[in-house]
Amino acid sequence: MASIPADAIHWDSGDWIDWHRNATPPDPAPCAAPSEDPLARLHTLRTRMLQCARAFHELSGQHLPIYEGIARVHAALAFDLPLDEDISAAGGADQPCIIVIPPLGATDMITFDPATPCSCLIVVRIKDNFKAEARMMPCTNLPKATDGPIQLRWRDLPTNG
Repeated sequence: MASIPADAIHWDSGDWIDWHRNATPPDPAPCAAPSEDPLARLHTLRTRMLQCARAFHELSGQHLPIYEGIARVHAALAFDLPLDEDISAAGGADQPCIIVIPPLGATDMITFDPATPCSCLIVVRIKDNFKAEARMMPCTNLPKATDGPIQLRWRDLPTNG
């Protein structure tokens, strides 16, 4: 009589089952967004970037220099911007200016020079819990300053919906 393996499973019927030895392993492919859908890929990219920034901060207490990249991807998702153009804080006459408020401190204040040529100002705030949110303001609605940069608070920006 054959011996019963120690890791076999016994059912109430008296049959010994060792299905785990014959089962095929799960698919080793990672669970990821469909590679054909650019919007899904952007959502996945933003999520992974935020997870990496959070994990590094929790592990080391320091911040990765990744917040501007997160802000660009989040602004592209939030306001349906093309990501293939060079959108940055410098902007351009027909491009938005993107400013990030990183989770480095308790400030919700940004400094912006209204003389910067851009179509609108997009501010992306990454909170201490590593959740991102964005607000947009047309440059025509910015306060007029005669001498140099202006300061804006997060709460003073429109909520866009």
